[in-house]
Amino acid sequence: MNAKNVHLLIATLALCVAGTSAGEEGRKQTAMGSGEMFDAIAPRYDLINNFLSLGMHRWWRSRMVAALDLQPGNTVLDLGTGTADVAIEVARNLKKKMDGGALASDAVVGVDPSHNMLAHGRVKVAAAGFHASAVRLVQGDAQDLSQTLKAQHKFDAATMAFAIRNVPDRLKALKSIASHLKPGARFAVLELGEPTFPPARWFVRYCVPFIGAMLSGGARAEYQHLEKSVLNFHSNEFAVLIKEAGLTLTSVRMMNFGAVGLYVAQLPVESAAAPAAAAASPPAADEAVDAM
Repeated sequence: MNAKNVHLLIATLALCVAGTSAGEEGRKQTAMGSGEMFDAIAPRYDLINNFLSLGMHRWWRSRMVAALDLQPGNTVLDLGTGTADVAIEVARNLKKKMDGGALASDAVVGVDPSHNMLAHGRVKVAAAGFHASAVRLVQGDAQDLSQTLKAQHKFDAATMAFAIRNVPDRLKALKSIASHLKPGARFAVLELGEPTFPPARWFVRYCVPFIGAMLSGGARAEYQHLEKSVLNFHSNEFAVLIKEAGLTLTSVRMMNFGAVGLYVAQLPVESAAAPAAAAASPPAADEAVDAM
């Protein structure tokens, strides 16, 4: 294995470690994968993620945003926005497309169930130079966006990074998201999965719970949840759910030894999120696998 692949392997494993954590109090009082669980880790989430992922998470996010092919004046919905890294990346992309012009209200709307993660996100949005009305962060559940957004509020694109596997009813969430997309809108999802590289797979199965507990002060249960959620997330099954939600899966790219997947879907122009009549695996011609 060359030095480049060693770096990629370390980044992949580190992201698995940084993906979620909580202290003893959080473990006793919150459900695994819930907004409350992420409330407990909000103060240290960015620090751990940035330190351990060796910057790779930024590159993955940039690829996801690039896949949207945003145009000037587009509006974007970011689900599982957390501390707003993706929302800010999208806002910068939009501003660049507008030659530095000011963004309109609700140019980017970030939704997340964690109050504390959003609080940190709002600080970062302001520090990045964006008005709170242009990059608006709101607390809500992707499974029922009707509680957060008006029915007529539809977007030109949507993103979701490393969050869909924590949603209890993924199909319900995908249908809810599709209902707030304009015909032709693109939806890009980044998500972890079981690595194909044996050492990485072994690490996720056996080392993540132990190392995560050490880093987070004893939160072994949270990292056992992470291990299970990663191993139980399957690309083909997710592709079927995307189609059942009425979206057309246009591409799948697996990165970092298959540990990170970038899924790009589109709401058909002739359909307003009508459920698909049948589901099938994504076309082989639209799939790609690379080490990065």
